[in-house]
Amino acid sequence: MVQIRRLTGAEMQEAVRLSDATFRDGDQLSMGQLFPFLFSDAAMHLSYGAFEEDGKLVSFMGVALWTIRIGEAALRVASLGSVCTDPSARGKGYASRLLEEVQSFTRQAGASLLLVSGDRSLYTRAGCALFGRLKRYRMNEWQAESLLDNSDVNNEIREMRPEDLFAMQEAAESREIRYQLGINEFGTLLKAEAMASVYRMSQRVLVQESCDRISSFAIIGVSTEANPSGAVLEYAGDSAEVARLFADAVSRYGLQSLEIPVPWHEKAIQAQLSAIPSSLDGQPGTVCILNGEALIDQLSPWLSQQAGPNGLQLNRKENGSWQLAELTGGNPVDLSEVELIKLIFDHAGTEEVPLPSAAQAYKEVFPIPFPYTAGLCFI
Repeated sequence: MVQIRRLTGAEMQEAVRLSDATFRDGDQLSMGQLFPFLFSDAAMHLSYGAFEEDGKLVSFMGVALWTIRIGEAALRVASLGSVCTDPSARGKGYASRLLEEVQSFTRQAGASLLLVSGDRSLYTRAGCALFGRLKRYRMNEWQAESLLDNSDVNNEIREMRPEDLFAMQEAAESREIRYQLGINEFGTLLKAEAMASVYRMSQRVLVQESCDRISSFAIIGVSTEANPSGAVLEYAGDSAEVARLFADAVSRYGLQSLEIPVPWHEKAIQAQLSAIPSSLDGQPGTVCILNGEALIDQLSPWLSQQAGPNGLQLNRKENGSWQLAELTGGNPVDLSEVELIKLIFDHAGTEEVPLPSAAQAYKEVFPIPFPYTAGLCFI
């Protein structure tokens, strides 16, 4: 009989071995190194596993908790990743049972949202849906050269040094929309280089320095192929400086192209990149609303600026749908899981999902801005 429960510290190496067998090959770093907040003994273990009668770990779901800041609002968010099942145990429903336990635990922990790194039916059956909207730019060497030539920013650009860590973390924390990270969390994730490794790239970190002060940074994944390309993983700072950092990375590392994901709300950076072709995309993975009442409560400092004095309430109905309404009772609207997530977060790929006409009353409030989820804090 299988046992579903949270892993102990002594069992995490089994989780590392199962994750490595699923996601890594001989040329890549171990998952234990890439995701310290899941696997390190220094972290509190929140992840769940399925154990067969002989005590063997046969299925695993990694769980980490974050605070996401949206202006003055502080969202309690759980992330789910490194999901894997031993080939001998697949098809037995273990992953579905694990997901139920994870949703129950994270809801009890006070999380309002669950961010999931995947989008397969395992997740969509459990209330997860695609979400978010961003522009994905692709800068080539000629566009980078033009941007550098036309830039009126002349601050020194160089690669990061260890003594830059405080200044970089402060730049990251100055963003209105962000994962909230302390100095040690920021440094730990920077050292792990998780997303660069996932993309089979090496990580490079560029900073812009003015008057002995770090004012912006960009974390770049750089491929080592014969025709090198790159991907922006994280950035912070003045929009003109950040755009110049992107262009400098293309020139400095001889990249043929650099992929730059920019969430929809970052209009200033989009303006800097307006001459570069882009495509619409969604956030990586899916999201599940764990607790509608908690979500509205945690968003309340931001919503009060958008919705005015009426306020909002969000409740789960007995049939599994949601009802969104003003506290005064006006304009109630019933929404399915997918419709609610589309309204609150928007999504580039769900134009074919029309919202009920009553939902239009809330378009002045939603969507909420959200940080890019495949950066430093990706699980």
